[in-house]
Amino acid sequence: MEHGIPIPAGIRNEALWLKRCRKIHARAKDLLEGRLSVIETARAMNVLALWTRAENEPEFQLFRAITSETDHLPVGDVRQYWAPEALAREDIDIRAAENRWRHQALVASAQLIQRYQWAAGRRRAGRSVE
Repeated sequence: MEHGIPIPAGIRNEALWLKRCRKIHARAKDLLEGRLSVIETARAMNVLALWTRAENEPEFQLFRAITSETDHLPVGDVRQYWAPEALAREDIDIRAAENRWRHQALVASAQLIQRYQWAAGRRRAGRSVE
């Protein structure tokens, strides 16, 4: 096996799967290094878990739980469409959710960085770093 993990059944495009595995590694690092919030990371990881067929791994189950609990909160680009007063109210819930889930999300991200480290160095020639 040349990958750190076997390619799941049903994956037909190995290059795209590898790219998404690299993104899992990158998003986990983004959380640990403070570039993404817990909620933003959870939302990104949910999509990546589905695309890589890794949604049953415990770390991705945690991110799914975080997303489920926080999917109504204005995080990321959608904030531009919210009134400042409404954002102020929702920011209280955002901070509470971030604090509630932070430790578990950091642990999960550290585990994903380790598990997907093999993918971080795998690049196709001519591609920019993610």
